[in-house]
Amino acid sequence: MTKLSELIKVFKRNYSDVLGVDVGSSATKVVRIKRINGNPTLVAADILPAIVLSSQGAVPSFSSQLPKGLKSRYVALATSGSGSIIKLLTFPPHIEKSMDDQVGELMGLGNNSDFRVAYELIQETRAESRVLAVGLPNPIAHALSGLFPEGVPAPCSIEVSGLASLTAYQRGPGTLHTDDCVAMIDFGAAVTLVSFFFKGSLVLIRKFDFGAVNILKKLQDNLGVDQDVAAGILNDGSFDVSRIMHQAMEHFLQQLTIAWDYVERRENTRIAKLYATGGGVSLRLWRQEVETTTGQLPVIWNPFEALVIQAGAFPDRLKGQEGRFSAAVGAVLGMLRQ
Repeated sequence: MTKLSELIKVFKRNYSDVLGVDVGSSATKVVRIKRINGNPTLVAADILPAIVLSSQGAVPSFSSQLPKGLKSRYVALATSGSGSIIKLLTFPPHIEKSMDDQVGELMGLGNNSDFRVAYELIQETRAESRVLAVGLPNPIAHALSGLFPEGVPAPCSIEVSGLASLTAYQRGPGTLHTDDCVAMIDFGAAVTLVSFFFKGSLVLIRKFDFGAVNILKKLQDNLGVDQDVAAGILNDGSFDVSRIMHQAMEHFLQQLTIAWDYVERRENTRIAKLYATGGGVSLRLWRQEVETTTGQLPVIWNPFEALVIQAGAFPDRLKGQEGRFSAAVGAVLGMLRQ
């Protein structure tokens, strides 16, 4: 098992100009962020067509398709990756096994070379060590790297989009909640990540292969319409589809309730606020279903609020879609050294 954090330290650079690329199932979100006068500064952003990643490689030289204003020296890559594995592991500290061995055993991957594994120590007490671990299928990692095969920008990191969004959250709303318990949902097109923080520390994380496309598919099947019409119905509210929406979300809502109750019992506290981000959070009925289930109205947060924004950096045509960029922003912030 390769511990990526150790490899990163070997090649660690003082990154100051990084392109963030979030390869999602519905589109590719890109942001260029520079560190100017010590502050992360957005200089360009855009949404480009979706990219299909496969074990045979990705579209050739994606860097050649980038507008000039988006070309930087380095690129931080993220993908929603339905095949990825994300686990928050706990085990006793000061045991004979190395942390590498512990993580490999608890991830259930052993020496499986089909996955690239990385982990980060979240919290360590006398009673337990808490580690966030992720496994990304090797073919996906190779395909992502293949987007930028030579020259600049050069790949400097690869991660799962939901975890990149957590970085953006921790640099933004997370700074306001160092003493209470909050939840954060990254609701994307195909994958949803639910995270809970208590006193600033991650205490539970759940990944679901469920997103906006599942809701659209349910509408298509029930109403006999195509995807574009289904999307229009969801956005303009021309029909009452609340029952279909609930059916599409039922399993996810059940699991959300279980996780919510578990955190409140385990930490002996109440969840004070629920934040939400991702391309799917603009769906009004989605927010209503989540509020009915949790008792908390999702607070939609803007990942660019933690940045300085240069004039004209964010196109007017993308206003209202800021949440779609959370992973791309987080991927960059994870590499910029303050």
